[in-house]
Amino acid sequence: MERFLTNKFIKMSEENNQSNQAQEEQLQEQKSEIKNELNAEEKIAELEQKLVESNDKILRALAELDNVRRRSRDDLEKASKFAISNFVSDLVVVAENFFMASENAPKAEIDQIPAIKNYAAAISMTEKELLKILEKNQVRRIFPLNQKFDHNLHEAISQVESDCEEGVVVQVIQAGYSIAERLIRPALVAVSKQKS
Repeated sequence: MERFLTNKFIKMSEENNQSNQAQEEQLQEQKSEIKNELNAEEKIAELEQKLVESNDKILRALAELDNVRRRSRDDLEKASKFAISNFVSDLVVVAENFFMASENAPKAEIDQIPAIKNYAAAISMTEKELLKILEKNQVRRIFPLNQKFDHNLHEAISQVESDCEEGVVVQVIQAGYSIAERLIRPALVAVSKQKS
């Protein structure tokens, strides 16, 4: 009987060991599953963070692209608007020569000699046509006689004692020109000052 009990005890001990081993394996599996779940949650959190960062980068790139488009469009508009500025700055010299020729034409001879009258009329028509073409292309003549001095558009060459209010343009030495809002050449002027 003792043997029977010993065998039974051994058998129970083995079954108990197997049961403990099975429980340990089950515990190990549960730990492994929990670890995998934690790893999966960490991976999910990591991937979500990467997604947020990627979305931020995409939004920044789109904003930068939009800024580049806007700047390019503005640059093109400015380039097209002011592309002729060098040409215009040379052409306004010719326009001013026409003005000078008109202003300095001998008035007495114009009325007496038909050839000079025709010549003066041709100069005047050419001057008017040239001004029309310049204005059509947003080129504006700045002739500020009897206007308040504006340092943005005028350049004072001298001051002249006058009965006028101080700071008024009393003589235009050379007219100025601008394209749209851009000054090509300031008007050279003489400005009034109080009499001493």
